[in-house]
This record gives sequence, C-alpha cells and structure tokens, in this order.
Amino acid sequence: MKTELLKGVFDMHIHSFPDVAPRKDDDIGLAKAAAAAGMGGIMLKAHQGSTVERAHLVGKLVDGIHVFGGVVLNRPQGGLNPHAVDVYVRLGAKEIWMPTLSADHMIRYQNTRVTPEERTAFNMAHGASDIFPPGLAKPGDPWPWSKEGRGISIFDDTGKLRTEVMIILEIMAPSQTILGTGHLSLQETHALVDAAMEMGVKRIVLTHPEYMDLVPVEDQIELAQKGVFMERCLLATNPATRSIGGNLPFDVLADNIRKVGVASTVLGTDFGQKKNIHPVEGMTHYLMELEKAGFTQSEIEQMAIKNPSGLLGLI
Repeated sequence: MKTELLKGVFDMHIHSFPDVAPRKDDDIGLAKAAAAAGMGGIMLKAHQGSTVERAHLVGKLVDGIHVFGGVVLNRPQGGLNPHAVDVYVRLGAKEIWMPTLSADHMIRYQNTRVTPEERTAFNMAHGASDIFPPGLAKPGDPWPWSKEGRGISIFDDTGKLRTEVMIILEIMAPSQTILGTGHLSLQETHALVDAAMEMGVKRIVLTHPEYMDLVPVEDQIELAQKGVFMERCLLATNPATRSIGGNLPFDVLADNIRKVGVASTVLGTDFGQKKNIHPVEGMTHYLMELEKAGFTQSEIEQMAIKNPSGLLGLI
C-alpha cells in the first residue's frame, strides 16, 4: 500500500462497526489503520444514528489521528428530531446528516427503479430487520428505515419545509457543525441549502452527488457558488452500488470535479462494507485514480487535506 499518499489525508465518509450492517472493521481498528497510514482524520458515519460518542472515545484511545462523528436523522434516531440535534451539537457532533436510508427520495427511488429482489438484498445488507411487525412493513420494505413503507421528506403536505427542519437549522446556525444533505431529492436539497444559508448555517456538504440520481453539473456549480462543498465518494464507482445508480466510470467523478472545481470538493470513500476492501486501502486507491486522471498534487491536497480541515474547524 502506498501509504505515503495518505499523509494528512481526511476521509469524510466511512462506515465501521458497531453497526447493524456487516462492516469491514470496527471503530478502533479503523482508526489505528488510518493513523498507521499517516492520515489526518476520519469521519465515522452510521445510518442508524450517532457516532459522536464513539468518535470521542476512539480519539482518546488512538493517537495521531482526528476521529469525528455525527448523527444521521433516520427513523431509528427519531427522524427530523430537533431534540436529538440539540443534544448532539452540544456533545460535539461534526456533522448532522439529513435522512439517508429513511429518506422518502431514497425509498421512492428503490421502489420505482430497483427490482424487489435487489431491493430486499440491499435493505438486508444495510441491516434492515427480517422481523416485520404486522401492518407496518412487509418483505422488501426497508424496515426499520421506513414507517409503513414510507420515507421521510423535509417538505410538509403543502410543499414547504417542515417546521422541524427550520428548528434544526436554527439550532445548527450558531455552531460549527456541518449540515450534510443525506439522500434527499434535488428539489429538497436546493430548498434545504437556501433555508440553511438564510438561517446562518456556515458549513454545508452535498452528500455524494454521484449517487442515485446524479446531481446535474449545473446544479452542483450553482450550489458550489453558494459555498456548498461536494462530497465525492469513491463508492459511487463500485459495482456494489448498481442497484442505487452507482457503478459509474471513474471518469464521470473526475469530470465532475473538473467542471465544478477542486475548491468545493472533499473526498470520502463511503467504504466499510464487509465485501469491499478496507477503507484505508480504498482511499489509497482513490488518490491513485485521481493522479491517473491528471489531478496535480496541489489539487489533491486541497481536496483531501485543506478543504476538509477547514470544514472541520482545524484551520
């Protein structure tokens, strides 16, 4: 492994154990591997809820690496739950993600574009229960991520942002916590970003714009001009993501970076799946592919070190 490539590098999106889904490594093993490779920091993410406490403890146990955590506002965390956001922002969450596996857009995408067999396999691979309470879920539904087979939208029945979303943004505004867009629709994303900026939220990241519906480059440019960072995840180029719009040629990801700009890009592997290579190895592969695509060392350092360091409040 060319670990010299990883000196000071941040991975803004990694999954690890404990988790309801099978994972490649646990928090401590992951942090030790990242530290041994000379990485600057890692962001732990768990769809079922918080990694804030986990990151704090791992940071105490493993020297030489920044370990960050956050909270995903999926069903197991109470969905769009301002009470949870308030607590975890005060506990030091570095990122609050809007719904991911519980997002209405995600569930609609699966229901309309993915076969029942693939949908069931995807849900089970992400820790969905095989116990379906009568009347609440059926095989193929992403239980416990959905409620009666339905997902979470940030819009109310009139098409306006829910009151809970506005309260969440109000809580986040005075903090340095990053707002992650999760698996929202493009329309929801634009509405969220505009409201967040109006409320004074200072750090916003568009979660893997190459996943599911590719966010059009024109929209990415518009969001970047507003100060939003694009989280480019290597997993979108992996065959394992075929059922949710992934398995893209790496050239697509590289071309998007070129068109939108390295100044608005941060990198994440989104690795940690049991069947994938280790996330640290994945980041090495990512940086090598960026080199092959013609990105300079300075450009890679900006995306992998400088931009995330600024977002995380380290510089």
